[in-house]
Amino acid sequence: MQAGQGKPGSGLRSDAQRNQQRILRAAARLLAADPTSTVQQIADEAQVARPTVYRRYPTREALIEAIIAEAVTEFGAALDQVASHSGSAAESIRQLIGRLARISADYPIVLSGPDAAHQPNGAARGDMAALVDRFDAQIARGQQDRSIRTDLAPEILRHSLFGALSMSLRLRQQQPADTRLGPDEIGEQVASLFMEGLEPRRRAKPDGPDPT
Repeated sequence: MQAGQGKPGSGLRSDAQRNQQRILRAAARLLAADPTSTVQQIADEAQVARPTVYRRYPTREALIEAIIAEAVTEFGAALDQVASHSGSAAESIRQLIGRLARISADYPIVLSGPDAAHQPNGAARGDMAALVDRFDAQIARGQQDRSIRTDLAPEILRHSLFGALSMSLRLRQQQPADTRLGPDEIGEQVASLFMEGLEPRRRAKPDGPDPT
């Protein structure tokens, strides 16, 4: 790859790619907090000129679709990665929870509820549905290899996981920056809750005779 070029097949130089990522992440943060955020506010947050945003995303809808597409691409890459590794499905799901926490923190607009004004449409909606199917396939694999519970429906497990992760990250946005947990910590705690439940971890018994 020549210097100054972006990812293979991206069609963007590395500097242009960085600008694009800054724009999408800035827009995701601002639009999640306020759907009426202006292009000028997004440009200021991303530290680029307003025409740069307009040139790439001439409409608000195009900008939202690009945000969703970027988040979908990143989570799809995470699914590809776990699919290429051997090991239990439970281990794969734990990794995916952590990756989804990071992606959702970078693009918080994906955590919006069903009544939000910036829901994905068209191809983005279809891509997200495909990712959900792939995640459900990991749950089904875990039930087949007995690494996760078999007495719960996959959709119940998925809704419980996504709901816990979404609410935790949304509450994080409302907390002071110096006290909030990082997305990696939230992902680990949600994964621990999801995979191990609420029961306290049992301490290993000390060596030697039982004092009783």
